Amino acid sequence: MTTALPTWLEAIHQELILPRRRAIAEHPFMVAMLDGTAERQSAGAFFAGLMWHLQDFGKHVGHLMVKRPANLSALLEGRSEDKDGDTEILGRIVTAFGYDTALIEKTPWRFVPHRVWIYHDALLRSTIYSTDFPWQVGTAALNVGIESLVPFMIEPLFQASVQQYGVSQSQAAWLESRSGEMERQHGENGYILLTHCVDPENLALQEQCRFFIEALSHSMAYGLLESGL
Repeated sequence: MTTALPTWLEAIHQELILPRRRAIAEHPFMVAMLDGTAERQSAGAFFAGLMWHLQDFGKHVGHLMVKRPANLSALLEGRSEDKDGDTEILGRIVTAFGYDTALIEKTPWRFVPHRVWIYHDALLRSTIYSTDFPWQVGTAALNVGIESLVPFMIEPLFQASVQQYGVSQSQAAWLESRSGEMERQHGENGYILLTHCVDPENLALQEQCRFFIEALSHSMAYGLLESGL
C-alpha cells in the first residue's frame, strides 16, 4: 500500500491481513501444491468450491456498487475493479483437475462443496445484502477481507498447477488473471474507499468493518484451503 492509512485501518492491515498472507503461504495445502504432493482430486475439490462460490460474484459486486455513492467512482478512476467471477474461464482449471463443471454451472444449489465454502459464501452475502450494514461493511469484507488476500493465494497455485501438475497456460488462464498487479488493485481499492468514507470518529462502523474483515480473512487463510486436503 502506498496510501497512508488511518490508524484503525493500519491496525487491521498489520494485525490481520499481513499475518494471514503468511498463513496462506504456510498452509499444508499450499505447501503440498507447491511441492507436487497434493492429490489431483483434492486440488480439484478446492477449485470446484471456488467456482461454486464465484457463480454469483458479479451480482455481489454490482449490488455493492449500487449501494455506495456514485461520486466515489472518482476515487478509483483508472483502477481495475473486479466485476465478474469469470467462472467460464475458471471452469478450465476445475476440469483440468478432474471435476465436471456441469452441475456447478447449471444447478449450483444441487452441488455440495466442502462446508467451508458454504460458510464463506453465506458470510460474504450477509455483509453485502443485509440492510443492517452500510455499504462500507460490504466493501471491508469483500475488498479487504478477501480481495487483498486473493493474489497471495492464487499466484502460487497458478505456478504449482503449471509447474507441478502439467496444467496448460490456457487451462490456468483464470489463475494467471488473478495473480498480477490488476488483482492487487482490487484489494487496494477497499483500503482507498474505507480511508475516505469511514469517519475517524465513527467507532461503531470501524468495529463492524474489522469484525467482518477478521472473519473473511480468517476464512481465506485457514478455512478455504482446508477443502484441498
